[in-house]
Amino acid sequence: MEKTRISSLQLFMILSGFLFGSTVILAPAKGAKNDAWLAMLIGGAGGTLLMGIYAALATLNPSKTLVDILRERLGKVFGNIFAILYIWYFIHLASLVLRDFGEFICTVTFPETPMIVVIGLFAAVLVYVINGGIEVIGRLSELLVPLIPLLVFIISLSVITVHDFTAFLPILENGMIPVLNAAFSFISLPFGETVAFLMLFVHLNEKKKLSKIVLVSAVISTVMGIVVFLRDIFVLGSDLMSRSTFVPHLTSLLIPGLNVEPLVDINLLIGGGVKTSICIYAAAQGICQVAGIDDYRKLTGAIATFCVVLSVWEYENLLEMVNWAEKVWPYYSIPFQIAIPLLLLLLSRRD
Repeated sequence: MEKTRISSLQLFMILSGFLFGSTVILAPAKGAKNDAWLAMLIGGAGGTLLMGIYAALATLNPSKTLVDILRERLGKVFGNIFAILYIWYFIHLASLVLRDFGEFICTVTFPETPMIVVIGLFAAVLVYVINGGIEVIGRLSELLVPLIPLLVFIISLSVITVHDFTAFLPILENGMIPVLNAAFSFISLPFGETVAFLMLFVHLNEKKKLSKIVLVSAVISTVMGIVVFLRDIFVLGSDLMSRSTFVPHLTSLLIPGLNVEPLVDINLLIGGGVKTSICIYAAAQGICQVAGIDDYRKLTGAIATFCVVLSVWEYENLLEMVNWAEKVWPYYSIPFQIAIPLLLLLLSRRD
């Protein structure tokens, strides 16, 4: 394992950037329509609890990565099997984020550019960053992630004159079922995906602050999501929001007399870059531990290349990607995000 350490602030910034991730271009909990704010409130509470489970698991197993915990609690054979499944999950998640990035850039910014070129160049830059180590990722996050809420604030302030503050009414028009379904999706994406940080928490230099960092980052991410939703629905209305894919981008286009569209691109570059980097880093470290390889940098290029190929291959079009993210991904993720961590937490508390 890499021996470098990161500060509490750096872990907070990495976590925040990861949680923003693809949500800076996609509208989370969109299935709840007008009540998406309520779904995000419920999902944020559930997501904070889930991230708290990951923090508790890391606290009960200090100086151990997810692979170490799996081996110790489930035995070497079953531990390695589940470790391999988690490695696949991290790789799959990285490919999904890359595809989100590629779809957005090739749809709204560079429509004439082949998607594989856009994704490939982005991945090449990320490999360079990942090979610098977790400390480099931390320092870059410390520098760049604060731009995301700043740019969200700038866009929100710019559209303050174009609004309808009653657009989210009536409340619970379609009942609680759509709200609960959307809340579950919001828990899975992005909060449950922070299970990848069980490969990174060992690098924190002040372990006693882990729970606080996790709590604050989850709460801020939830508040940011609700603010962005309210901004978008006040500007676009629920009908236009429900028929749009990249809702925050569409909002940025409606600002009178000002072009802030590039700000959305910057947010995606930062958030998506942090999220993909962490997933590839976690996968590379996991393979090193399972296979006994001494340096994860030997694997990052191959993993990133596979992620690029998988991201292009796995969906036929944008609609298929969105459908998978909304209807399949939350249930596909249950074993990785909820079932196995809860089992490991139960086994850890017995000792």
